[in-house]
Amino acid sequence: MNFEISPQQKEVREEAIEIGSRLFADLPPRSDSASHFDESGWKKLCDSGFAHGFIPKDHGGRGWDTQTKAIALEAFGFACEDNGLALGFSALVCTILPPLITFGSQEQISKYLPRLLSGETIAADCITEPHAGSDAMAMESFAQRNESGYLLNGEKAYIGFAPVADLLLVYAKTDPNAGPWGLSAFLVDCPNPGIHKSDNIEKLGLRTLPMGDLTFTDCQISESARLGEEGTGLSLFNESMEWERALILASQVGVLARQLEDTVEFSKKRKQFKKPISQFQSVSNRIADMRLRLENCKLHLYRSAWLIDQGKSIAAEAAMTKLTISEAFLASSTDAMRIHGAVGYLSGSATERNLRDSVGGVLYAGTSDIQRNLIARLTGI
Repeated sequence: MNFEISPQQKEVREEAIEIGSRLFADLPPRSDSASHFDESGWKKLCDSGFAHGFIPKDHGGRGWDTQTKAIALEAFGFACEDNGLALGFSALVCTILPPLITFGSQEQISKYLPRLLSGETIAADCITEPHAGSDAMAMESFAQRNESGYLLNGEKAYIGFAPVADLLLVYAKTDPNAGPWGLSAFLVDCPNPGIHKSDNIEKLGLRTLPMGDLTFTDCQISESARLGEEGTGLSLFNESMEWERALILASQVGVLARQLEDTVEFSKKRKQFKKPISQFQSVSNRIADMRLRLENCKLHLYRSAWLIDQGKSIAAEAAMTKLTISEAFLASSTDAMRIHGAVGYLSGSATERNLRDSVGGVLYAGTSDIQRNLIARLTGI
């Protein structure tokens, strides 16, 4: 594994930083407190062509390899102050585009890919249910075949982008007696008279990424809406989850780097007892820990990306990557808060916002406990 990045990857990194800085260098405190999704900014991000790098060349994209994609997401996260929007973009390129391109029909790809890339369509990945969180296979949503395709009934909970989504990637059972092989996936357009969307659900962090619940009541969908063959939803789900765990927190590695820079600068300027607080060992040790976490996250992130590019299994490494980054962001955000003191504790500060934004990472895309269980099982326990 080569740790040197290529000239092309350096250009991609510079491009991602330029886009993030130009569009999202500042996050107005009101946007966070009001849980405001920057739809205009999202459209500008899509108009920049940045998402095309995540698309294969044979589908009109720029065909970046996975390591380049990781570099791009990390750099974007470093420059973009809107952590919620950055996570939403990561969700698009990690949980929506890969299954569409890998499993979608030519008709589905032609219909949805241009609209997703332009920002005209916003998509939501719909897995979690009120009684099926960590145990995703306990989902109860059911798509019953009928003469017009399928009749979908069920509920999805805590779904990112749900209140504003135009397209839903819905996982539902098509054969309740077939166990995990009875799972299928569907691309469902909104609006639909059989779909009820909740209002935005207020949450602790990542407030600029809207979240809501979905209820499907006799929701009629055509057979052409099914993504892949009937009963292949588990394969689609597993592949999507590995991609998600490996790359969806790449932007937060960039946040960790930005957070470290800001904290080092603050510690050098802030004086107590007639000297910069950076000269106190308790402060410098915390900063050292923040640096160690950042470098550890990079190693896991780029190893996962390298394994994908080599066509190797990433099940264990993806779980380790997701676990490492999510817990590092929470721990380093806590250290940054302690170093900044009262000024970091103020509502609306980047330090306070990062701490709130970091908490969700140990929950979504598989909790830290689930990642540890998976790692243990793949280690032979």
